[in-house]
Amino acid sequence: MLFINQNDYPDMPYPTDTEHPDSECMLHGTVEMAGCGICSCCMVVDRLTMETLSLEECIQMSINCGANHEPGTDMVLLAPVVAKKYDLYLKTSNNTGELIECLQSGGCAILNPGGDREGYHGLFTRGGHYITAVSYHDGEILILDPSWSEDKFQTPERKGKVREAGCLVYASPEVIIEDTENRRPRYFLFWRNSDRK
Repeated sequence: MLFINQNDYPDMPYPTDTEHPDSECMLHGTVEMAGCGICSCCMVVDRLTMETLSLEECIQMSINCGANHEPGTDMVLLAPVVAKKYDLYLKTSNNTGELIECLQSGGCAILNPGGDREGYHGLFTRGGHYITAVSYHDGEILILDPSWSEDKFQTPERKGKVREAGCLVYASPEVIIEDTENRRPRYFLFWRNSDRK
């Protein structure tokens, strides 16, 4: 199972925030700074196809479709491009039951945690983020978090909310619901088209 950590790519350029040409993200943007969506797309393609989507290719796809217009990646724009290129069925959803059904039927998903809000400390991020969900078993969703580090979930606000096995992160649906509460859509659900027939 492919895991891509954006923190491993501090020198790979990924210009975002094209709406502000003089911004730091546009002038000096990297995968480390803003590539969680890029990494997540590459992991979905690896999980669901026999093909490989490289970071470089995915960055170019994002630029070509304008998904880099704000800081980070606009998954509403990029996900359909990835799905079409790799013959995947895509559905956006805010329903966690549909997320679980997707994972149980051989699909994969990109989740959109929203970070901190009044009265809540973000679990996967303090701001916006994308993470990849690859399976659901025994009440836990298996997450590949592109910004994972050994100490990320050890802070007082996060400790005990997930289970870790190396870079694999396991979270309950309730935790995911809470962490995506302020995002629409919450989930980008992907299946192989062959599995939908």
